[in-house]
Amino acid sequence: MNKSMVLPIALSLLTFTLAGCGGEDDGIYGSGNSNELEINHFERLNNDIARIETEYSDGERDIDVTNIKGSFNSSTINDLPVSTVLGKNFEGTLEDRYIEVKGRTVKRPIYETNSNKKLNYQTDYRTLDLSGKNASSYQKGSRPSNDRGIFTDLNNFISIPNSTSFPNGSVCYIPVTKSNESFFVFNDKNKTRYQALEDWIEVNEDRFGDNQKSSTTTVKVGRDNNDRAAEVKFFATNERPEYIYYGAEYDKSVFNADYINKDQQPPNEDFTLGVVDCTLVNDVAADFLEQKIKRYY
Repeated sequence: MNKSMVLPIALSLLTFTLAGCGGEDDGIYGSGNSNELEINHFERLNNDIARIETEYSDGERDIDVTNIKGSFNSSTINDLPVSTVLGKNFEGTLEDRYIEVKGRTVKRPIYETNSNKKLNYQTDYRTLDLSGKNASSYQKGSRPSNDRGIFTDLNNFISIPNSTSFPNGSVCYIPVTKSNESFFVFNDKNKTRYQALEDWIEVNEDRFGDNQKSSTTTVKVGRDNNDRAAEVKFFATNERPEYIYYGAEYDKSVFNADYINKDQQPPNEDFTLGVVDCTLVNDVAADFLEQKIKRYY
């Protein structure tokens, strides 16, 4: 199910620019005039590992799945060209054909159903130089809010030796989303077996049993606010970070959803104040990780 894992300190507003973020070296970070942007990440399901390459260009979003170990079930990858968007008194679609790319900014306007009205939605991919960084660049604290450093897939794939460092030219991408409205988004691949939102809520509230306190919020969304959506939030503990799950009831079905909050503070970019999530990377870093995963897994 779609979820957000939130480290509270990592969401604090950055008060200064970290050296190495938002770099100007086009040779490493990508040209500011380019209309193509490729972003890589790795996914693991049980013993199956895959590299996921997503390329954005004007009017297109291409996804390439490369099996590294086993046979990764690519049916879980969101590669559908159209998704449904529900907001306050709003129903629309997020479609690949409207994508616009300029440098590291991907604009994805959302058009209201049966209307010319649109929501502005875009993602700016900030950058951080990973050259020379290794697993020890991330330090786990006594609780999740005390974690510090740069978290990469070297920390996810722990069979790779700790001394292994990213080569020169390795870059991670930090997505900063902007929208003039908050909304839930999902597509047919997110459909669950439930037909009522209450059933989805009940199952998600039981995820951690009584071991983690939670809260549930439901809201009315969609055209004339005739649809519903929910948030199930588990509060951080000494052992676990905060987890948030979103669901939407639409057209007699319930979907796992993502949620875009127009007031969301940008992700942390200062590894001295919290954790910088560096699991989205460029080709140089992805080629390096793929080679190491093949060797040690």
